[in-house]
Amino acid sequence: MQLIIVTFGHEEVGAFDALWKNRARANVLLDSSVSLKVDTTLVEKSGDWVTVSWEGVSSPSKKDWIGVYSPPANNEYGINATKNAPIKYQYAYYSSTHMSYGKGSIQIRLMNMRQPVIFGLFKGGTSSPTLLAVSDIVQFANPNEPLQGHLALTTDPSQMTITWVTRDADSPTVMWGTESGNYTDSIMAVTMTYTASDMCGSPATDFGFRDPGKIHTAILSDLIPGEKYYYVIGDSYGWSKEYSFVAAPFPGSSEPITLIAYGDMGCAEMDDSYMVQTVRASLNTTKRIKEQLDKIDFVIQIGDISYAMGYSSMWDIYFDQLEPIATSVPYMAGIGNHERNYPNTMPGYYNNSGSGGECGIPHELRFQMPTPAVDSPWYSFDYGSAYFIIMSTEHMFTPGSEQYRFIESQLSTVNRTITPWLIFGGHRPMYIASKDTGYPDGHNAVAYALRNSLEPLFLEYKVDLALWAHIHAYQRTCPVYQERCTDGGIPHVVIGMAGRNLANVLPSSLPSWLVYTDYKAYGYSKITVNDTTLTFEYIHSDDNVVYDSFVLQK
Repeated sequence: MQLIIVTFGHEEVGAFDALWKNRARANVLLDSSVSLKVDTTLVEKSGDWVTVSWEGVSSPSKKDWIGVYSPPANNEYGINATKNAPIKYQYAYYSSTHMSYGKGSIQIRLMNMRQPVIFGLFKGGTSSPTLLAVSDIVQFANPNEPLQGHLALTTDPSQMTITWVTRDADSPTVMWGTESGNYTDSIMAVTMTYTASDMCGSPATDFGFRDPGKIHTAILSDLIPGEKYYYVIGDSYGWSKEYSFVAAPFPGSSEPITLIAYGDMGCAEMDDSYMVQTVRASLNTTKRIKEQLDKIDFVIQIGDISYAMGYSSMWDIYFDQLEPIATSVPYMAGIGNHERNYPNTMPGYYNNSGSGGECGIPHELRFQMPTPAVDSPWYSFDYGSAYFIIMSTEHMFTPGSEQYRFIESQLSTVNRTITPWLIFGGHRPMYIASKDTGYPDGHNAVAYALRNSLEPLFLEYKVDLALWAHIHAYQRTCPVYQERCTDGGIPHVVIGMAGRNLANVLPSSLPSWLVYTDYKAYGYSKITVNDTTLTFEYIHSDDNVVYDSFVLQK
């Protein structure tokens, strides 16, 4: 078997910026000769653009920057840079006149985060920022715009879950029907939220926190398989535009289904602003998905979702980027280390601070997956001729654990006559060609633990395909069992290349079970399934060309 390694060049973007590490060094030195203005103080709707202009900056530098803060601080300046992180920022030199004349203007896209916005002009870069000027406060015409809508499947194919966010709530409702503009059914949503005290550590409990608003969730029932539905979300504060989705097919339907799957995507702003985690490559991935919404049935992202890592505004930005996709097709999310891990907070293998103190709270409330209990982020669902099981590699999965019992019960009870295809997913991979030998959460240590606990179940119950992420690259194995290519083995695919910085983790000696790897290109996978054939494609998001594929037959 020939191993194929692809190494096309690609810029890596998304480093953690010094600004948030050095917040305690922020100073205030308001300069009356410096002005910072906005072209409007009232934004009509989320996603509108504001022009920010300034003048009077002496000794202009490439380190000068304009920060976006929300809500304004309760002090004389409206900004407290030692207490609150900015939502995002841009460098002043983006304006061609700044370096020569100390003045300029930039355009900044504002999404409605339910609170007013204020801009600040800083010198000193991100290591020693000094606030020179502040703008007027910018308000949103309706802080209760129903936004961040997203769909999800349940364990019942005749249902669809819809979740969205507003600032306030007055009988939040979904109205829907089978004709555009004619909504014959409605249901009130259940409303939840979370506070800083619900989190387990910094920055989620302090300078990274901002009010997430009210999170509304409703489950639509008695949907007709394959029927197209039109819907709106909202209440007396305002209604969304009309969206639509297609209900799941009959269980066991022989009609082909198509899904897109990936992990480790993150998010970015389309105005080129920087955030605490700026993952610009994610924009190309979501662009490619939006281009084919009429050709896909749902999306799976298996962990490391937004890379908020304790900064609440990142979840708002992520769902704003996702909204055109997730309001049209179900978006199924699995949990990763950057959603759940924090020292001494969970029964699992890992004791690091990957979630930034979130400990799974925002992920669990924002993504209403069909999980069995609180902080038990594993679930299953069927769609057409395929059955899907999503695990949490961050929780205990050894024999005897709660999650192991769930996985075994699901594998043993799947009706392979109705759903002949069995697809398994989790964040950290069971098979990975990596030089990381750290313990207990190094790549190889985790892979060994997963194989030791779950691989016998995979073979016994004939899992057809295993999807993983965590490593920011693409890797595919042969049909493998116990590290040997074998008939009856399971192909494992690592699909963590959707946006986050790409990584070459390959060891000097490559394992015999590794068939294909690509660590220099961002992309996504597309899986098409009918009752007899599964086709897997790995696609680069820059040129939308298939670079690897394979076919499984029943």
